[in-house]
Amino acid sequence: MKFTLAKVSFRDSPIEGRGVFALRRFEPGDTVVAYAPKQRRVDVWSEESRLATQTKLSLLSDDGNVIIPDTSVPGGWLCNHSCYPIATLHSKGQGRIECVRTIAPQQEVTIFYGWVTRNQPERDACRCGAPNCRGYINFDVSDQEAHSAEADTPEGERFRKKLTDYFEFLRRIGQEQAKGNVTQLLNQMRTRLVLP
Repeated sequence: MKFTLAKVSFRDSPIEGRGVFALRRFEPGDTVVAYAPKQRRVDVWSEESRLATQTKLSLLSDDGNVIIPDTSVPGGWLCNHSCYPIATLHSKGQGRIECVRTIAPQQEVTIFYGWVTRNQPERDACRCGAPNCRGYINFDVSDQEAHSAEADTPEGERFRKKLTDYFEFLRRIGQEQAKGNVTQLLNQMRTRLVLP
C-alpha cells in the first residue's frame, strides 16, 4: 500500500500542458494547493514585475506585490482554466487555490483565469470542454467599444449587452470578482482615449 501526504498530483492534462489533479475529495472552502510553494515577491511597479506578466503566471497579491512562481516547483500555478471552474484563485498572503465545488479524487482542479485584454479578441483559445465554454479565455474590450460604452448608439448598446452577458456568465459560475478586471481596464481605456 502506497502512503502519501500529498493532496494533489501534477501530470499531463487533457485540457493543456500539465495540470493539477486531486488525490482526495475536497469540499467547498478547502484549500487545495498553494499557488506557488516557492516564489519571489517583487514590487508591482518593477521591471521584473512587468516582464513576469508576459508569462501569464504572475499573481498580483493583496499587499500590492507580484508573486512570481518558481516554475521548478509545481503548485497551483499549474491549474488550467475552465469556463466552469471547480476552484478559485485567492491572492491573499502567499496565494492559494480554494475549492468552490466538490472535487472528486483524480479530477482535474480548474480555475477561472479572468483575463481581460485590449484589442486582442481571440488571443487565448479555451480548451476546457465545459458545456458553457466561451471559446476564449480572455474577455476583450476594443478601443471602439470603450469609446462607445456609454453612447446612445447601436455600437454602445451592443457593447453594454456584451458586458451584461459576460457579467451574468461570471455570476452563474461564481466568479463575480472578475468583474473588477473588466471595469478597471475599461476605466483605464476611457481615460486614455481621446474622446471627441
